[in-house]
Amino acid sequence: MSRMTSLGLGTVLATALIITSACSDDGDDPNAAPPAAGASSAASPPAASPPAASPPAASSSAGNLVGTWANDDGSLKLELRADGTFSEDLGDRKAAYAGKYTVKGTTLTLNDKTGVTADGTINGDSISLSGSTLKKTG
Repeated sequence: MSRMTSLGLGTVLATALIITSACSDDGDDPNAAPPAAGASSAASPPAASPPAASPPAASSSAGNLVGTWANDDGSLKLELRADGTFSEDLGDRKAAYAGKYTVKGTTLTLNDKTGVTADGTINGDSISLSGSTLKKTG
């Protein structure tokens, strides 16, 4: 996720939510395959819910992510917990953002409790998040 240092996570996440909502899948894709003969959307069974994501492992190929990460001046602090939850302090706002996180390859995805999602990139011993580079502090 790229975040300008002057913007808060909320601004970036709200923008991402608006963009995602505008790109909803409403079946207007002209390249989509036609329904099978005799198929009826009314008779289709409801889609199965995806399986619940398990918490990320405490250790990944990118290194141990569990702990506290902060930018150089400490204005952005991210705590990643072993149970797959996170808390982010922004300036003097403690736990300004909180929710669950997942790790896929080098992508760290933060899912805020409000339902907004943001991505960061794991770069060895640092995390790029919102235009800031976070280093592990604990």
